[in-house]
Amino acid sequence: MRRYLNWSIWLGVLGISSFCLAWQLLSQSGLVNRGMLPSPTTVAQSGWLLLTSGELLMHVFWSVTRAMAGFLIGSALAIVSGVAMARVQLLDEIFNPLLQMFRAVPSLAFVPLAIFWLGIGETSKIFLIAWGVFFPVWVNTYIGVRDTSPLLARAAESLGATGWRNLVFVVLPAALPLILAGLRVSLSVALVVLVAAELAGALFGVGYLIQVSQQVFRVDHMFVGLIALGALGFTADFLFERLVRFSFPWYGAERGARFLRRGGDEV
Repeated sequence: MRRYLNWSIWLGVLGISSFCLAWQLLSQSGLVNRGMLPSPTTVAQSGWLLLTSGELLMHVFWSVTRAMAGFLIGSALAIVSGVAMARVQLLDEIFNPLLQMFRAVPSLAFVPLAIFWLGIGETSKIFLIAWGVFFPVWVNTYIGVRDTSPLLARAAESLGATGWRNLVFVVLPAALPLILAGLRVSLSVALVVLVAAELAGALFGVGYLIQVSQQVFRVDHMFVGLIALGALGFTADFLFERLVRFSFPWYGAERGARFLRRGGDEV
């Protein structure tokens, strides 16, 4: 396992290095305008200046704060409503058509309306992120709880676990893989909607940095913003996976067991 992880890390480093090398050669080849496609070294120098001046950290801080607030609000509402609708048929019949209709509307289509209703302050941005996060988590929670095997519920009832005990100790653990998958997908959705919200009116944030850089023709700063977003997404996904493995150590154990059975000599 350790040997496999080391190879995986080195292959990832090789892929990133190859991409940067190709980018550097293309930028210096004269085939493209270096003002339109600055080299990685130029972008790195600009990023370092933004980092040491504190400007980049300030934009990242505001973006992370907005993304986390919207993610927590949207995912909490999605899990509660998904569980309620999967367990109570009346709620499902009332709200399912409405939510399915809203789910078909892209989150970015709500940007003008959110600004019109809530202004260009933080409320509209957090609302948009929460809206974008809500539906992937809601769908996964709803399907996970609804499709839990009835045999599990009957077995639990035969042992005296009824009502909320059945929900907490049987249904939710059975639906947990789908719920976690929805949360993981929503992390990237939160960043997508975050940038759109910050482009539409903000004084701080990575999306604002990209927009202002475009207005003053600082393509290198635009690349710095894009790389910062990529790093944020990678870090958020990595931390989420680590948090899941720490909180639910049995999650993914079956996949790991299959890997060990196939290549036990690599452990």
